[in-house]
Amino acid sequence: MREAAFVRRTAIAVLAATAALAGSASTPAGAGADDATRARALLDLGDSLSVGAAPFLRSRLPGYRVERRHDVGLHAYDAAALVARRRAALPAVVVVSAGTNDDPRIVSTFIRSVSSIVRAAGRERCVVWPTIVRPPAAGATYDRLNRALSRTAGRHRNLVLVDWVGMVRRHPEWLSADGVHVGVAGYRARAAAIADAVARECPRVTT
Repeated sequence: MREAAFVRRTAIAVLAATAALAGSASTPAGAGADDATRARALLDLGDSLSVGAAPFLRSRLPGYRVERRHDVGLHAYDAAALVARRRAALPAVVVVSAGTNDDPRIVSTFIRSVSSIVRAAGRERCVVWPTIVRPPAAGATYDRLNRALSRTAGRHRNLVLVDWVGMVRRHPEWLSADGVHVGVAGYRARAAAIADAVARECPRVTT
């Protein structure tokens, strides 16, 4: 996606709105601490939507040690490769924002990527993944990718979905002209929904 200029403009707005949040999240003391500390570590892995939501997500999870790995052009297969490399060192929670840059016609590749991430994370880790909002591309909608996410979540209890599609449907005013990115209100809500999923759903996976 050719979105760098939009991301830069949005990042300026996000940073202005969240300046007061700087430094609000602290890293738990003691690297290599006990299981309770490990359970409150999170990898925020994603595309440009992660960039926009990141400051709000950090403020919503003040007790978590958050590592960010963002790439505005991230594909699901890129995320899968990174997770596979990090398999042994992954934190207890992995938030993945990917699929928006994927070709919606190539569902099999997307399914393999999601399955690879879930398998690499393992049963003891929680993968949180917002559903995909984007206008049709190359004559295909993103419904099939979202259905693939839903089917995989039905088979794996460690995959927790955030209904970003439903949230945006209820708040179309959040969307920019490209039908993908959102303003500050949207990023704030996206981060809140992800944080809620982490707090509500991930303990049943990681404990």
